Amino acid sequence: MGWGLRLVAAFVMLVAFSFDSWPIALLAFLYLVFSLRRPRRQQVYVMRQGDVFTEPGRPWKRYAAGGFFLFLSLVSLESGGTYSPVVFFLCGIALFFWPRIRRSGFANRVVPVKNSVLLRSLLVPFLWHALIEVKLESQDQTRGIASMSGKVILFAGKAPSVCQVVSVYALDYAQAERRIMRRLKQESRMLSQRGAHLLPMDSVEAAGKLSMELERLELGTDDLEAVSSLPFDVLTLRVQDGLVVSHRAFNVSESQSGGPAIPAPDVTHVKQPLFAEMVQEIGEKHGWPSPDEFSPFLAALDASRNEPFADRVQMKGETGARLRVETPSGTQVGLTRPQLRALARIYG
Repeated sequence: MGWGLRLVAAFVMLVAFSFDSWPIALLAFLYLVFSLRRPRRQQVYVMRQGDVFTEPGRPWKRYAAGGFFLFLSLVSLESGGTYSPVVFFLCGIALFFWPRIRRSGFANRVVPVKNSVLLRSLLVPFLWHALIEVKLESQDQTRGIASMSGKVILFAGKAPSVCQVVSVYALDYAQAERRIMRRLKQESRMLSQRGAHLLPMDSVEAAGKLSMELERLELGTDDLEAVSSLPFDVLTLRVQDGLVVSHRAFNVSESQSGGPAIPAPDVTHVKQPLFAEMVQEIGEKHGWPSPDEFSPFLAALDASRNEPFADRVQMKGETGARLRVETPSGTQVGLTRPQLRALARIYG
């Protein structure tokens, strides 16, 4: 049972408490307790359709949860509730039509947080994201990319780039920023030893990069090896323990985008391929981004972590919304203030 349903149940419990609806609050509490239990090991049954391996879904769980919330809507309506019937009804309808909502991309819409590197989910206000660009010291040092985990987005084309999406649940901006920066600080130490460095994107720039109308790449097969060998504009992957858990390839459509959205890797793999092998194959066929001025700048920050940040970065002026900063070795780059604050926390 995912965290989305758990958060909804917690919200329902709080709303029910506020309206003195103890039976509904008790049911939501029991659902939370049950969902947080350690799941038993289950056997996975797999069926093959042509070249596509698919794991049969279990929509009855989603339908049961949706029906439960619709039932709560009727109960709260009979109890004289004002807002709770509407909230329960919308939760039930959302659960019934969740696959269609997810395919439409609306569930993945984000909005930039002003003067920050964070993006906030449009649908779930307590879900926060950060888009992190990976800078390589050389095109041959792809070990850093192969060592990444979580959601990875590959942008192909004339200027290829590799980005990572870091997501956290938090009640407010400050808590979300602390959690994301803590994770990035730990990961940056590991990746820097493999020739890769992390550069958080400004929220406005990140929203612009994600403001694309994407069309799913339909190949007649969802095998990742076949997808990686053919042209694509965007490839999103979910990596766990060095294995590709899911993926989805896209082409950029010329139609107008409905807003920034994080592409979801919704094709799951039963036989999960090695991410390091995929990195090598994709690099041979599509290439990786070339090092730019940010690569030596971030490498210098990483090499001098124990020194005061003010001694490692010198201000050289301002160009528009960007500050021109320089390392003692003479490497100069342009960064926004939110980016510079984030780098102080990550490489501090």
